[in-house]
Amino acid sequence: MINDFFKEFLTKNSIMDDYGLKYNHNSMNEIDKADNEYSISLLCNKALIKCIGKDVESFLNTQFTNDLNNLKKNKIILSGYCNPKGRLLSVFYIFQLDNDYYLYTTLDSVESLLNKLNMYKMALNVEFKLQKDILIGITNNKKNNKADVQYRDTEEIKKINKSIIFKTFKNQTIVSTNIDDFKNLFYNDNLNLLGYKAWDYLDTKNLIPFIKSSAIELYTPQMVSLDLLDGVSYTKGCYPGQEIVARTHYLGEAKKSLFQIDIMSKHDIDISSKIIDQKNEKKVGDIINIIKIADNKYSCLCVLRKESINSELTINKNDALKVIKGVKKND
Repeated sequence: MINDFFKEFLTKNSIMDDYGLKYNHNSMNEIDKADNEYSISLLCNKALIKCIGKDVESFLNTQFTNDLNNLKKNKIILSGYCNPKGRLLSVFYIFQLDNDYYLYTTLDSVESLLNKLNMYKMALNVEFKLQKDILIGITNNKKNNKADVQYRDTEEIKKINKSIIFKTFKNQTIVSTNIDDFKNLFYNDNLNLLGYKAWDYLDTKNLIPFIKSSAIELYTPQMVSLDLLDGVSYTKGCYPGQEIVARTHYLGEAKKSLFQIDIMSKHDIDISSKIIDQKNEKKVGDIINIIKIADNKYSCLCVLRKESINSELTINKNDALKVIKGVKKND
């Protein structure tokens, strides 16, 4: 659930769930700290997979939506993994370190991802290892941090001691680490320990379309704007679902896309809630990530019909729903 070292930082308001630390403060304070203060989030709902073997690069490039040839040294790219019908099993970041590849994604999508990869690898020399080190997210890095000089202003993948450091967004530094490295590199006396929901908020704010278990095999890459986020290559060779993904692209048929929305509601809203067009009372969208950011207020990522973004949308009667932004090319 939570490493013994971090238990001393738990507040009386801490909330745990099946993943681990969900909130360590009330939701409004968590969001404020993630936005404005040096903070550490325990990413117990995320996972890092190490991919090794002499055939690993060629194999992965036959499976994923993005082209590993675009993966420059010490860089990171977004990609997806589809079933043969072009529906996403997983969305993840991928990077190379030394001769190995790493996938960073949601923990509850790992099982289906690994099952499919192991099924297709057949007799190739490829192996996948779910990493056991602690995953933390760091925001608003301070200049007096011990490791800061080595990773604060760089987008490169770094390995310091036994820790792997990478970024998914400008203010989202992720570290796969151990307690000894953490104490030496990232700990300070004013540490703000946050739950994983604070990091989910940043993923939502930055339009990162991770697929959770409830959304596996529901959406094409275009429906979560993976193409606009440079997570799809239309020039590489075949991969599962490639024909359908390419056809949708060239015929311009994607009617849904990814949007960030805010909801004011006196009702409990969760990932199973549906977005409704009030005029015709038809479902026009699904929520794929949701975070409570204040009393009666939620921030969400949703897959929404493009034609509906200017309509009066709701979930429950009298809810106030506002479309904040969608994905633009090269955001």
